[in-house]
Parts: sequence; structure tokens; C-alpha cells
Amino acid sequence: MRLAVLGASGLVGRSMLSLLARQDWITGAPLALSSARSAGLELPFGDGPVTCRDVAAADLASIDVAIFSAGGAASRHWAPRFVQAGAAVVDNSSAWRQDPAVPLVVPEVNGHLVGPGHRGIIANPNCSTIQIALPCAALERAAGLREVHATTLQAVSGAGQGGHDELVAQANGLAGGEQAGAERGGEVFPRRIAANAIPEIGALDGSGFFEEELKVHRELRRILARGDLAVTCTATRVPVWNGHAAAVRAVLAQDVTLDEVVAALAAWPGLAVAPTSGEYRTPAEVSGDVSVHVGRVRHEPGRRDAVLFWVVADNLLKGAAWNAVQIAARLAGAEAR
Repeated sequence: MRLAVLGASGLVGRSMLSLLARQDWITGAPLALSSARSAGLELPFGDGPVTCRDVAAADLASIDVAIFSAGGAASRHWAPRFVQAGAAVVDNSSAWRQDPAVPLVVPEVNGHLVGPGHRGIIANPNCSTIQIALPCAALERAAGLREVHATTLQAVSGAGQGGHDELVAQANGLAGGEQAGAERGGEVFPRRIAANAIPEIGALDGSGFFEEELKVHRELRRILARGDLAVTCTATRVPVWNGHAAAVRAVLAQDVTLDEVVAALAAWPGLAVAPTSGEYRTPAEVSGDVSVHVGRVRHEPGRRDAVLFWVVADNLLKGAAWNAVQIAARLAGAEAR
């Protein structure tokens, strides 16, 4: 199978290349594609580098599967052209996630939607949605879901290299005695991110929700095939390098014991579950790990139908690159490793 990665020079694109180097179901190195600005850049891949090529000059007919991480505008322009040339496209942007004709896939939840021979576009969900979807899918199967309410704490790597650089610059400025007001944002974040927390990610909707919060609402419903599910989210950017976390409250359709909840979560593929309510993992501890980690599992006081838990994952991996590679593997009739 001949693969291509569009947006190979970005943070997620580089993670994709690293993961693909471990796979035995691809034929040779993937074609690393980028805009003309990054063409010629050498990127690590296995034992040797690959060189970025301008996507505008690529032979699309030679590609079986293309994984995109180049932003919504590039995806809307290039995805139909790749599909017309015969490729399947796994897209990491938000461009196609609400298109009813495009599967929105977390392989451990609804991977049956794609398989060998699939052509067309497949959407990779939002990074926070992915890690919330796995434990929620386990609870939906075990006891049914009525409501899901999440507060996310999202790392700066979710905003790309620019987010990382802005945090570094602001943190260095504060350490050097610079008097920077918290109200002053930079080029990436609307307020100062260093030593701060910002409950704003994306554009504000007329309903009072920001774009990232609506993504979790809409996408979780699609992935679980539960258009009636009550979902709310407060999305927060925090000064963490990498790894998103979320505090989640799930209201179930029936009473369950805590042992039953933990067992259902532990049995779900892709989840690593702390066995007691006082145990948990942090973003720093899971960076580089492809699993989704669940901890602090407990009942809401006085209710056996309401469960609280903490979920954390590497947003560049399971939240983006790893989920996309898993989908690509399903297209090849293989299993990502």
C-alpha cells in the first residue's frame, strides 16, 4: 500500500511519520507532502530521512491512502482531488467532520464504518472528543448514557508549533521579570497562556459556546450514533506542553456499581484504567503513549447512575496521528502497532 502524508512537516505530520515507520503493512516510505514553502525539507523516517514534496506537483494517481494534517482550507481543496485520483483520505481537520456522507471514526468505537477497499474521505475527530469517546462508548454499552458533561484542559501543542513557541516566549518573559498583563494575548492565544488558564478555544458561537466546545458536542453524538445524547463541554487551554485532560461527568440510564463501571472501562480496547478512585495519570506522564488513560473513577455523591472520571491522552498521538494511522491500517486490512 502506497501512503502519503499531507502536512508532513507539522507537529502532527511528524508524529504520523514516526508512527508509520513502525508499520509493516505499508510499501516503502510514505510520500511526504507539504506546501511549496516546506518543499525540500528533510524529515526523519525510520533509518533514513524523507524529503517533503510540493503537493501541487505530486502524482496523486500513485497514492492508495493519504493522511491529511494540513488544516481545513488545504483539506477542502485537496481531499476531493485525491479521492478523484483513486485514494482514500483520512483527514485530521474539522473540514468534513459534520458531513453526513463522511464517516467520523474512532477505530475502537466505530471502526466497522471503514475497511479494505473504502474510497472517499474519512474524518479524524477532534483530539478531545476522541479521548472522551472511548470511556463514554464503554459506559454506553454497559449501562446506556443519558448525559455527558466535560471540562477539558488542553495543551498548547494542540495549537501547533506556534502555540508551543508562544508559551516559551511568554514564560521566558515572565521569568525575566517582564510585566505582561494576563489580558494580553499573542498571535496564537487570546490571552496570555504562560501561568494562566483560558476558557476559550476557537470562535464564539451565538449560543455562548466556543468552537472547540461545539466540536465535542456534535462529534461525540456522531461517533456514538446518539443524536439525542445531552452533551456539554467547557474547553480550556492550559500552559501544558503536550497531553490533553478532561474531567467528565456521565449520567447513565441505570444504576451501576463502581466495580461494574471500572470493569466496563478496563475491558474497552484502547483504555488504560486506574483500579481505584484515588489513582490517575497526568499529561506529562502519558506524553508519547498511544493509550487513553482513565482515573479518579467515582460515583457522584448519593447517585449510582452518575459517574465522574478523569481522562488524559497524548493529543498529538491518540488525539490525532495515532487515530489516523489506525484508520489507515483498517483500510489496508491490517492492525496498527
